[in-house]
Amino acid sequence: MKLKKIVAVFLAVLCAASCLAISVGAVSISEGNSALLKTFTSGVASNGFDYLAFSPKKGEADTQKYPLMVWLHGMKSGQEPGSQLKWYSFSNWASDEFQTRFTQGGCYLLAPRACNATNNWDAALASSLKSIIDEYIKLNKENIDTSRIYIGGYSTGGVMVWAMLSRYPGFFAAGLPLASITQPAALELGGLKNTSIWIMCCDIDYYAGGRTTAARETFNYLNSITYRKSGLRITNMTEAVFSDGSKKTEVKNGEVVVAKDAEHYVWMAATFDMHMSDMVTPYLYATTVDGNGNTISFEDPEQGVISWLCQQTNEEHSENRPSGFFAQLAAFFKKIFSLFLALFK
Repeated sequence: MKLKKIVAVFLAVLCAASCLAISVGAVSISEGNSALLKTFTSGVASNGFDYLAFSPKKGEADTQKYPLMVWLHGMKSGQEPGSQLKWYSFSNWASDEFQTRFTQGGCYLLAPRACNATNNWDAALASSLKSIIDEYIKLNKENIDTSRIYIGGYSTGGVMVWAMLSRYPGFFAAGLPLASITQPAALELGGLKNTSIWIMCCDIDYYAGGRTTAARETFNYLNSITYRKSGLRITNMTEAVFSDGSKKTEVKNGEVVVAKDAEHYVWMAATFDMHMSDMVTPYLYATTVDGNGNTISFEDPEQGVISWLCQQTNEEHSENRPSGFFAQLAAFFKKIFSLFLALFK
């Protein structure tokens, strides 16, 4: 009996220590970017491109399948290893608050750095980026859900999101092009009928100004061909602000003024999951609609980009597939062909 008590106490202490270890490992958004960045590990792909990555895996015995989110930095943010996350709040996604918002209990995060002459993403790097992603998936093949690979990027990173979505249709379940400084041609969008996409832009963006209209045109074209109307969204901002409501500033003629590129900082909305720093107030000055014309509300703090991503997979959707005469005829012949094959089995 005494031995049983000793064993019980030992197990209780072991359990408590295990729980303590888990709680110590959890990092809150309130601890700041530097603390969150420490949860990322650095790596180098076989093609020489370096990256930062976060793993949600909870020990060697964890067999859970988690999604993977790929994040692409903007211009002038890839000059040295680690710089791709220093100037953004994407590290928020490694926080305990945001990881627990994923229905799978977490999400892998991968932030590669553009290792070319300009340290800036462009379409010429598409195959290199795909190699990095494929290699990382292979390294974590036991725990990555390949039906839930997502990609998001800001500014030139947003341009790269479009390039990757169009060049590898069906590979990504969803894309987040944020303040993309150019929009893809209609020819590049034809293969994205079954991909969920959330476009974000600001009406007075200095760099993408005039292209906001183009972003709406891209949304309208995608909406005319998509099978995922509920998975298609666009967020239009009249202003882009930091999570505390302030704007980027610069010193001009000895005075602190709003920077000319302040309205380009669309990434803040996504990295704070469509909320302000209090995690309750929906992101200001923004209107979001989906492909069905519904206005999306973020009054629920846990309804945002992560909630939307959790609904997206690269499995076939039939939400808006054509149901006219030719579609029915195709289905009829497909059925006849299946019956024909069955006869000769």
